[in-house]
Amino acid sequence: MRRLLAVLLVLAVAGGLLAWRAPPRADLVEFLPAGRTPASAFLFRELQSGAATTLLLAAIEGAPREELARLSRETAAALRASGRFAFVGDGSLRLSEEEQAFLFRHRYLLSPDTRPEAFTAEGLRPKLEALLDGLRSAASPLLARFGFADPTGAFLGLAAGWLGDSRIESADGAWFAPGAGRALLVARGQGAGLDAEAQREAMEAFHAAFQAANPGPARLLLSGPGVFAAAAARQIRGDVEMITLASAALLAAFLYWRFRSLVLLGLVAVPLLAATVAGYAATVAIFGSIHAISLGFGMTMLGVTVDYPILLVTLRRPEESLPQAAARIWPSLRLAAAAAAVGLLAMLGSGLPGLVQLAAFAGAGLVAAAATTRWVLPHLLPAETRIAARKLPGWMARSLDGLRGRPRWAYGAILAAIAILAVMGGPPAQRDLAALSPIPAAQQALDGELRAQLGAPDVRSLFVIGPGSEGEVLARSEALAIAIQPLAEHGLLSGLDLPSRYLPSPALQRERQAALPEPAVLAEAVRAAAQGLPFRPTAFAPFLSAVEQSRSLPPLDVAGFSEGAPTVSARLSPLVSRHGPEVWGIAPATGVTDPLALEAAARGLDLPGVLFLDVKLQMERLLAEYGATTLRWALAGAVLVLALLMTGLRGVRAGIGVAAPIAGAVLVALAVLALSGQAISLFHVAALLLLAGLGIDYSLFLAIRDAPHEPENGRGPHSDDDRPGAVLTCAISTLLTFGLLALCDTPVLHGIGLTVAAGVAAAFLLACALSAPAGRA
Repeated sequence: MRRLLAVLLVLAVAGGLLAWRAPPRADLVEFLPAGRTPASAFLFRELQSGAATTLLLAAIEGAPREELARLSRETAAALRASGRFAFVGDGSLRLSEEEQAFLFRHRYLLSPDTRPEAFTAEGLRPKLEALLDGLRSAASPLLARFGFADPTGAFLGLAAGWLGDSRIESADGAWFAPGAGRALLVARGQGAGLDAEAQREAMEAFHAAFQAANPGPARLLLSGPGVFAAAAARQIRGDVEMITLASAALLAAFLYWRFRSLVLLGLVAVPLLAATVAGYAATVAIFGSIHAISLGFGMTMLGVTVDYPILLVTLRRPEESLPQAAARIWPSLRLAAAAAAVGLLAMLGSGLPGLVQLAAFAGAGLVAAAATTRWVLPHLLPAETRIAARKLPGWMARSLDGLRGRPRWAYGAILAAIAILAVMGGPPAQRDLAALSPIPAAQQALDGELRAQLGAPDVRSLFVIGPGSEGEVLARSEALAIAIQPLAEHGLLSGLDLPSRYLPSPALQRERQAALPEPAVLAEAVRAAAQGLPFRPTAFAPFLSAVEQSRSLPPLDVAGFSEGAPTVSARLSPLVSRHGPEVWGIAPATGVTDPLALEAAARGLDLPGVLFLDVKLQMERLLAEYGATTLRWALAGAVLVLALLMTGLRGVRAGIGVAAPIAGAVLVALAVLALSGQAISLFHVAALLLLAGLGIDYSLFLAIRDAPHEPENGRGPHSDDDRPGAVLTCAISTLLTFGLLALCDTPVLHGIGLTVAAGVAAAFLLACALSAPAGRA
């Protein structure tokens, strides 16, 4: 007993040290693939560090309008002061005096109205007449400030185009959703979108700023990708904690009832802890770190190792010591562990970093658990210590005896599963990531509502520009603006938010500078245009000076624009993405009615370095591609497992006999998924691999004939009475451990639980039915 406790302590300390030296990573960036096409590669890069993933949408409601405005202003001010946000937008958003001066100085480089004809007498005359009328209206102060230095209206046109196109109602320094009694804010964090810690801190800062404003009965609503990620993590963590506690309690109660021994619970923990430590160490050694998702699912897959000590204790003969029992069952146990490890080949070949990590973790763990059961467990108990299983209830024992040797029942069940799959076409492939999300429908509806009220873009459909230099990307953006017009005329989209809308390319800025006339030419044009109008001869001297200054200004780049005009730059920066030396442009499309048709039309634009990307379509294709790759590797793994079984059991017939219940259980599980309306995802594939690993144990230890390399003594290596009960104990333990996942609200966990529960039950029953009846070896 002391040795058992010492080993448990050593394993626990080793696991703790590993977790301390190389803590699990929670950043989803590391769980994503690099992408196999330019579109997918860009998509994953943007998911990792794109500005759209850091967007927080907020609403304040539950108070009078004046109070909502106050809360909005104070919350926004606190957020800006926190330094955690690259941009905070609310109704107090205004161009500062410095920003106005900067944009006013560069107005002719930025304005699309900077054309030669705008500076002729014919072009200036209607502008001067409009200025005269405006000076007699309520807009007189504004026009008196800007009109004489900019009679073309370039600056006011730019400001209206950049800041005046919002549908949000603005009052009392706050944005309001029309008719909704709700103040609105938008903020963009500074961390990567999938950096869970950065997004958590951003949300905490938002709540802290709101509480500091003394909200009273008002409430804050938050949405956005970071909020979704945090909500998903909470939901999954809550489900896992609940199921872990429930399954641990039920499993401990069942094993104690079955064996009436607390020592057995310690024995069961040793291989599982050893597998976890070995898998953790191997994964860190290979990849440098381990992801929390890989750790969680890896420990789930290592649940198969619970079978090993149960089989060792239950199948021990009366005359055997524990080391002798371990040596006798070792060939079957070794073969089961090796076949389960080889079955993980599908994950290794999938190409998904998360699944590759998961395969390395589970593979190393399986080997360690089998070795621990063989060479460590037998020496942890005194030789005289025996742990006997309680006899099965009479009805259960009779049922198991009656089931054995019923191959027709087994093949009938398998044929029924095949028929169901044939009629229903099998469970469909799950290609919609939204269907796997644990986010409640109400939260998703709130996100759509806030996006509509704020006018925030839905970046599902967009054009990707690049890679290239900053100037090349902006120039391609300008070309795209022209090329897209026929597509808009055909109703495929209503518009694009292009980076060149805010910052023209250096070439276009120089072209606009070239359109500015010489001082003498412009002075004559102004004189002619003002003829007959009541303006002083020197009224437009600021205009003449500004045009002359604009002729020699250096073209603006993104850095200069961002420094001089941070408010407007908040709209530009999400549209320009830098990845090392490469620059990419992003142009979200609005009003897309048919993404497939727009994608086909975009291919005909003949614009090098411009790519249309629909996120939903691309994700569906990626899931299909990775799913097909995983399936091919799974088939290859199945062939290798079958070959391994044939070799280990020294016979084709014996190998097929052991493999048949496993294949049948997979078919039955797929039929259950089809009947329940479940769609197959990569997580279901992982569950099927777990099922196959469990099924190998059941089938091997209930084989029709004993393996020829095991010693015969009249009863066979395992008595007919012992084997079904031992395997039944393993199956019930698995159902209590993982079958409860089927009760989870999280779609992924529910799917895994349903797959394992149906498959484990089928694997045990099929293995029994295909095994030799009692009394026959």
